[in-house]
Amino acid sequence: WTDAYNDLQSALSAASSGDEIWVAAGTYKPTSGADRTVSFVLKNGVAIFGGFAGTETQHTQRDLEANVTTLSGEIGVIGDTSDNSYHVLTGSNTDNSAILDGFTVTDGNADGDIYPSNNGRGGGMFNDHGSPSIKNVTFSGNSANLGGGLYNYNSQGADPYLGSNPILTDVTFVNNSAVEGGGMENSDYSSPTLINVTFSGNTADRGGGGLLNLNYCSPSLTNVTFSGDTADWGGGMGNWNGSHPSLTNVTFSNNLAEWGAGMGNDRSNPTLTNVIFSHNTAVSSTANPPSGGGMFNTASSPNLMNV
Repeated sequence: WTDAYNDLQSALSAASSGDEIWVAAGTYKPTSGADRTVSFVLKNGVAIFGGFAGTETQHTQRDLEANVTTLSGEIGVIGDTSDNSYHVLTGSNTDNSAILDGFTVTDGNADGDIYPSNNGRGGGMFNDHGSPSIKNVTFSGNSANLGGGLYNYNSQGADPYLGSNPILTDVTFVNNSAVEGGGMENSDYSSPTLINVTFSGNTADRGGGGLLNLNYCSPSLTNVTFSGDTADWGGGMGNWNGSHPSLTNVTFSNNLAEWGAGMGNDRSNPTLTNVIFSHNTAVSSTANPPSGGGMFNTASSPNLMNV
């Protein structure tokens, strides 16, 4: 600690496979300049751990609650999101050996183009054919056109082997927003694993207030909660076009949407085991009547067990 890097980007640049980066409590930004395209880029074989006071000699001594470590996209004028980083983090072309553990990720704003750039995807984190391990991370207050907190993607489209399949453990998505996929969006054969994950207070203008699965995405969810998420369709979760997620011990409560406040399915067949729908509300608009407080299905046949 006596000769630690003063800048996380410098540490990342110097790191190689097998290294661990220990990050002391504080706020770190991808750049000291104004280039919105700069982000923290994960590397295979490199583990980034937050939550340190700066005196520890062992990894197990860190205290995540006492030593909050924040990665922030607020690189410009404070309070003006229009000049924030498009993505706070990028995990493209990684496998599960790229590790992010013990951080709050905030203030990313992917409000740019979706094509030809990806500056409209993943305010908190963007993965294209990227499958990092994400643990003890909170995505809070990020925004995007697609995937406010996290966007998992396959730019090759029809190749099912090039999707993004990160592993998320003890992760929280809170108060993120997007046009689609307020908390997280999985697109084009991207099927992450979610264990002990919470979606709370996320919003989407269209589909998937908490989570949107779009085009052949079938994530696995275990011990996941959707609470207070809002969208036009699929307030908690939206599954569209061949997306067949597997849900075990999942709760949907107090979510809002015009269609499918808890879950909306369109040509998708999720499997639900030990799933609770409670106090979800289909809200009306001036144009259409509400449908499906708990679940709304279009050309879909979900498999329900103990629901």
